[in-house]
This record gives sequence, structure tokens and C-alpha cells, in this order.
Amino acid sequence: MRNAISFIIIMIAITFCYPSWGQSSKKRIQPGKMYNSLDTLYAPSYGFSTQVPMGWVGTLPRESEVFLLTTGNGGFGEMYVFGRTATDLQQLSEIWKQGVDVTEKLRLKAIDPKVSGQILQSEVVADGDYVQRKSRAFAATKCGNQGTCITVLAVGTEESFSNVSNAALEFLQKGTFELPSLESPYENFDWKEFLSNKLMITYDEVLGGARQTQINLCQDGTFSANVKKRGIMRNTNPEYKNRMSGTWTVVGDGPEATLNLTFNKRGLSPLTVPLILQDEQLYVGDERYYASEATGCN
Repeated sequence: MRNAISFIIIMIAITFCYPSWGQSSKKRIQPGKMYNSLDTLYAPSYGFSTQVPMGWVGTLPRESEVFLLTTGNGGFGEMYVFGRTATDLQQLSEIWKQGVDVTEKLRLKAIDPKVSGQILQSEVVADGDYVQRKSRAFAATKCGNQGTCITVLAVGTEESFSNVSNAALEFLQKGTFELPSLESPYENFDWKEFLSNKLMITYDEVLGGARQTQINLCQDGTFSANVKKRGIMRNTNPEYKNRMSGTWTVVGDGPEATLNLTFNKRGLSPLTVPLILQDEQLYVGDERYYASEATGCN
């Protein structure tokens, strides 16, 4: 059932979740970032804020609009969170009772849906091909007064079901709604914060994906790099190569920024590099870079 539920939620998200969750001055959710217990989550497209429940961790997988929470204590439990436009919860309850056809071979049906205040909740079952019967699932939806709702589908084992469903309810009960915002995800984007303690890597897509230029940008303003004659350095001074170090600064305006590298090696002029964020992806010119946690910073 675990794989089937995952597929179901992805399909539901495609139907209801076109607004994306990114980053803003109020720390909107960032794809790929790990959120720990009690961290605040903010989805401006739905005007929704809440906290990660105690004992859980969460992330927004890249290329996905479904936020995933998992138990951090070793037991099995998953929560899939997605948004939709506002609906009448009593009407939605009747739809849940009848069952929702997600695909021709998969159907979700609520066992005993109940509405209490702003929240509709019920245990749900999945019927169809390839559905395993070793897990239990719980669904809940909370609607605010700003035209949006948030739905959580939680999956656990028989033993963990109570804890998983309670965590799903806590997630929604602590949540608040405000007027949704469609501002650019890069408005007031903090480039210094984004790049600090990051490892920037480019890969050679022609030669089997081998790593090329790697640059550790440390929070204290220093950097170390292993430079190959591709990527940032490919059209510059031939002395920019191999292992290098120095200091860095960045100046940004929205999705575009300028990275300035000053080298410790004598005779090397500072290097200015244009950066751009497009569709949650980092580019140097037309070349894709990946930013992960730095490996060469103290």
C-alpha cells in the first residue's frame, strides 16, 4: 500500500496543486531543504503556516509539489501534504464517502469522515491493483477563510497508525491561514545566506557525469576550489585551474546575482561570475550547477 499511496498523492497533487512552494522573505519552503521537528513551514501560495510535528522531519522533493514528512524515530510513518482551492467540507465529506477514483485502477474511500470546525478527517482505504494491505491511511483537510485548503494523507503500520494520525491532526490544528501571496519566489532573496557553506558543482554530461569544477563557499567569506577547465573557468585565464582558495562576496537582485572571487595566489585577477536562479535551479550563464552542503568549511 505504501507505493500505491505515494502514487495516489502524486496524482492528486497534479490535479490540485499548481501553485508552487519556494522561498521568500518569510522563509517560504525551499525544495530539497530538510526541515526538523518544530521548524516553521510557510506556503505563501496557500497562505498557510504550521510547524513540523515533534519526532518528524520533512522536505519538499525537487520536481514535486507534494511536501513529504517522515518519522525520525525509526518507526514507519509518512505524511503527504498538498494544497487546493477552498471547498465546502460537508460536500467534500460526501465525496470521500463515495470514494475518489484517482486512476482507472486505484480508488480512495473514507471509512467514517467527520467534520469538526475547520477540519474534515477520516481513515481511508485504497482499493485497486497492486495495493498492499499491511498499512493504514488517514486523511484530513483544513480550510481557512482565505480561499485555500491544506490536505494531509498519513500512512503508517497498524502499530504506528494512532501516532501517525495524531501527528497529521496536530500539523493541521497548529496551522494558520493568511491571504495567499503570488509574489516572485525570489523577491528579497538572500544570496549570501543561500550560498554560505554551499558546495557548487558542475557535472560533465558528455563524459558520463564526471564532476568538474567544485567550489566550497564558506560562511566566513573564504572559499576553496578544485577547478577544471570547464564551467565557471572555461573561458578565462588559463592560470585558473586545479586547487585554489581565496575570498568571496555576492551581490544579488532577485533571481540574478554576481559572485566575486578574489584569489590568494599572486598574479591572479579577481573573477566576476554571473549567477541566475531559474525554476529553482542554479545556473552560471547557460550551464547548470548544483548547490549542496559544503565539504571544505569549518
